[in-house]
Amino acid sequence: MTLDTFTKNLSTLSEADLRELNKAVVQHIKVRRNVTAALKRKSLEVGQKVCWQGRLGEVKGTVVRIKRKKALCNVGGQTWDVPLNMLKAI
Repeated sequence: MTLDTFTKNLSTLSEADLRELNKAVVQHIKVRRNVTAALKRKSLEVGQKVCWQGRLGEVKGTVVRIKRKKALCNVGGQTWDVPLNMLKAI
């Protein structure tokens, strides 16, 4: 089933079915994010140089601590709490 067909068929579902579908989709997204974070956690090490896209452009720093879904990164004496999926090793 394609996404287009799927979205067209949403109107045939009851409100309870839509709520149940929403729960399933949200759960699936959470599982994917957890897997992605676990893979990223394994690829990073304390002391490693990393970069990420911040609001003002690319930021470079050093990993100080790796938490479950974020890493603490030292940038010019300041510690930033950065989501793991934003980090790239340099």
